[in-house]
Amino acid sequence: MRGFLHAPHHTTTARHKQSGPRRPAVILIIPLLALLLSGCDLSFGRGPAATPEPFAPPTYEPGFATPAPTEADRATAAQPAAAQPAAASTTAQAAAPAASAAGPWVYTGEIEPEDEITIVTEVGGHILLADVEVGDRVSPGQILFQIESAMLEAQRAQALAALQAAQAQVELLNTPAKETDIEAARSAVAAADAAYKRALEGPTPEDLIMAESQLRQAEAAVLRAQAAYDLVSWNPLIAALPESQQLQQATLALEAAQAQYDKLVKGATADVIAGAYAQLASAQAQLRRLEDGAEDAQIQAAEAQVRQAETGLYLAQLQLDKATVRAPVNGIVAQVHLTVGSMALPGSPAVRLLSPAVKIVIPVEESRMAQLSLGQPARIRVNAFPDRIFEGIVAIIAPQLDPSTRTVRVTVRPTGDAQVLTPGMFATVELLQP
Repeated sequence: MRGFLHAPHHTTTARHKQSGPRRPAVILIIPLLALLLSGCDLSFGRGPAATPEPFAPPTYEPGFATPAPTEADRATAAQPAAAQPAAASTTAQAAAPAASAAGPWVYTGEIEPEDEITIVTEVGGHILLADVEVGDRVSPGQILFQIESAMLEAQRAQALAALQAAQAQVELLNTPAKETDIEAARSAVAAADAAYKRALEGPTPEDLIMAESQLRQAEAAVLRAQAAYDLVSWNPLIAALPESQQLQQATLALEAAQAQYDKLVKGATADVIAGAYAQLASAQAQLRRLEDGAEDAQIQAAEAQVRQAETGLYLAQLQLDKATVRAPVNGIVAQVHLTVGSMALPGSPAVRLLSPAVKIVIPVEESRMAQLSLGQPARIRVNAFPDRIFEGIVAIIAPQLDPSTRTVRVTVRPTGDAQVLTPGMFATVELLQP
């Protein structure tokens, strides 16, 4: 047992003896670490200063403002690395953006026409004349199209005739009556009065004798015609013989004479008396108008008819004038929709005009609104004329921002010779500090 218990002690002693030879491996690792660390700069600021990077000018992005580099920025960028200070201070780094912000603000946009209108036809008809082409410059009142107007001319002639009739009626009412017209009116009154009295008193004995005589003559004519008819009544063609026609005519005349006689015997009816009285009243009114002249109400009514006729003539003339399509303003023809022979309807587009003046609308950031002002100078460049600079000013500043982009629409108008600027050109705008 004692020998068994001492066995582990000898084993432990042997392990301690074996661990001694591993120390040289640790000694070899230390030189390797020193070799790796020798490639690093551990001078901690005691060595030469690092060369600063050269100045990079800001880049421009379409549609957004980017301050142009100032002369100080360009001088700093051009200075060699050896001449630049070893380390820039925090104050110098913070002053660089402030210096560049003093330059112009650069924006991109598209040249637009100041005004753009589409002329439409107001009446319908075939196009008889089309005196306009794309690219033409037109002036106010210049004829562009002529529409067929035969129907409109007829309507104007009709309205003119109505006006002349109304004017003649007014002149007639204001003109004093002639003596001959008054005498004729008096005679008409006398005749109407006699007829009315006869209607009230009934037929006179003379009227009855005359009516009875006409009735007897009609009866005798029928007897003669009947006798002649009886002589040829055996003929199968009796209906075609003159005797048959004579008998028929005599019979009709007898019936008319009998009706007239019966009417006279009965006397005038109420409607006959009323008609006679109406004719008498009309004749008396006509006589009074001729003697006293027209009343004020009649003259006013006639004058109202004249004004109505004048309005009708004006409307007819207005429609006729619309058959000639004219340019309302100065402009450049951008598009023509109608040709000779085509049919135009009311409201059909005819010509699209662009104003000679142009503008550029650019979005300016909300942060720069406080520095914007009307009349602020601007420079305009276009790709079509890269060697030219066009002057301009800020003409309009929108009163409201776009909530989606947080920008305000600013309108810049060229102020110099900008006739070569055409709508649709891509432009770069520099807003200068006033």
